[in-house]
Amino acid sequence: MEIIQSKQNASIKTARKLLQRKHRKTSYLIEGWHLFEEAKASGAHILQIFVLEEMADRVANMSKVKLVSPEVLKELCETQTPQGIVAEVAKQSQALPEPLSGKYLLLEDVQDPYNVGTIIRTADAAGFDCVVTSAKTADIYNEKVLRGSMGSVFHLPVYQVESLLDYVQQLKNQSITIIGTSLTGSSLWEREPLSGSFAIVMGNESKGMSHEMGECCDILLKIPILGQAESLNVATAAGIIMYDLVRDLK
Repeated sequence: MEIIQSKQNASIKTARKLLQRKHRKTSYLIEGWHLFEEAKASGAHILQIFVLEEMADRVANMSKVKLVSPEVLKELCETQTPQGIVAEVAKQSQALPEPLSGKYLLLEDVQDPYNVGTIIRTADAAGFDCVVTSAKTADIYNEKVLRGSMGSVFHLPVYQVESLLDYVQQLKNQSITIIGTSLTGSSLWEREPLSGSFAIVMGNESKGMSHEMGECCDILLKIPILGQAESLNVATAAGIIMYDLVRDLK
């Protein structure tokens, strides 16, 4: 198989566009063997694979494999030390299911990709049913989000909606308890036990939840700060709250 040596190769130039959000209409790139194996195991539709010649035996039984030089592979990567493989994966349907019951995590304008990826990974570990993000939240197909999730995007449904407020109203119409995070809320240690379905809302890193979102919440909670730190990272806070609340439903 011929090795692609030129950065101007048509397939390389087309794939490189997927590093930009505006071009990720139907597919996106993943890099590294861990994400690749997670995508393959989940049954994700892998459209094409770019791999170094010395690692080609690891994808020998797969179709649409293209051998590339190290210099060309770097064109498709955002990490400083590529692991030898990049794959183009088709997006799954973004049709949001009707809210019924379960454990939801909602992200309102969380903008740091690593925070979003870490939160998705924690929601997966804590047994949540899905993550729904606002339009201004970091793109779930951003390479940093994918890497931060450590493959959880292939296990847990993640949706991005134009109006998170509208979706919250749909949840409320199904009698799903909306739990917000706010400095004016009750202490997590003093909350009433939960029963039934609920949705946790995590707000923007610097501004928190919007006033409108706060008005929609049935419960407002805050994590006690015992030391001198002014606040917690949103991903850390999300993890604490998720695990505390799921204890009620064991």
